[in-house]
Amino acid sequence: MGVSLIGSVSSIKNVTIATTSVGEPDWSYIPTAGKSGKSKEEFISEIRELAKKAAMAGSKSESEQLSIKVTQLRAEYLSEVAPDRKGLYQHAKNQMKNQNGNPKCKGTGELTLLDFLEAAKGRESSLAEKRFALSGGGILTCPMLTGGGYGAEIEYQGVKVLSNTGYGWGYELTPAELARKDEFYAIYWKEYRAVKNDVEDELAQLPDYLGDRPAFDRKA
Repeated sequence: MGVSLIGSVSSIKNVTIATTSVGEPDWSYIPTAGKSGKSKEEFISEIRELAKKAAMAGSKSESEQLSIKVTQLRAEYLSEVAPDRKGLYQHAKNQMKNQNGNPKCKGTGELTLLDFLEAAKGRESSLAEKRFALSGGGILTCPMLTGGGYGAEIEYQGVKVLSNTGYGWGYELTPAELARKDEFYAIYWKEYRAVKNDVEDELAQLPDYLGDRPAFDRKA
C-alpha cells in the first residue's frame, strides 16, 4: 500500500500529509489515541537509537529512510496524549454514509470519507454550510473545494485534528501534542549532537592522510 508523505517533521501545525493509496489517512504517520503501549523507557531507547543512526548515515537514501522511521515513531510518541483521530474519522464516515443512503462499496474495498462526500455531490447543495457533531466533541465540516467537490475538516477543541482539502490527509497538533513533540526532539537532538561531536573528535585525532577522508573511516 502506497503512502503520500509530504511535509517537514519539524513544522508546527500541518506536520504531515499521509494518505494511503486508497485514499484513507495513513495511521502509521498520524498520531491517534491508543496507538502504542510502549513505556517511557522504551520510547527513549528507540528515539536515541534512531538519532545515532541518523548521525552516522552515510547516504541521502539512508537519511530519508531514517526520517520516515522518525516520523512514525513520533506519531506513536504523540499518541500518548493525542485525540482519537481514528475514531473521529470513522464517525465522520458514518455521518456521510447516512447522508447518502449507504452506497455500495467499491471493488477496491470500503468507501473512504471522501468517497461519501463525492457521492453527496449534487444531492446535498448545502453540505458546505453544515456542521456535523461527532463523538467525543468533534465537529465535521465539508468545505467546497475550488476544483469542485467537497473536502473534510474535523475539529476538536479548536484544533483541526484531521483534514483533507484536496492534498491528502493532514493534521494539526493540539497543545498537549506540541509539548510532547518538543520532548521527543529534545531527546532526539541531544543524542544526535552527542554522536556527531564524538565522530568529529575521532576524526580530529586521525593522521592527516586519514583525517581528509572521513568516508574511509566510516566504512572501516
